[in-house]
Amino acid sequence: MTLTQEQIEKLSKILSKIELNDKKFFKDIKDILNYVDLLWEVDTTWVKETNSVVEKDNILRKDEELREIEREELLKCSPQKIIQNQIVISNIL
Repeated sequence: MTLTQEQIEKLSKILSKIELNDKKFFKDIKDILNYVDLLWEVDTTWVKETNSVVEKDNILRKDEELREIEREELLKCSPQKIIQNQIVISNIL
């Protein structure tokens, strides 16, 4: 895929509204297009087509019913002092 200087200027004005006055931009665009050409030469016949790089098969864990934990049992897990079924913490300020 090669573009002429005229085509690049037209694309820059119409599509991106960027004025390309510097010749460095033209060289960069040409380099990018050459790289795209190089990519077209790569043999991808063995590559499986995909629309995502993430495997979507069974990405979520299986739902399992869990038992409900009682408040008292949870409070026993705390190393803090417990008063009237509440965990006591130190003053913040």
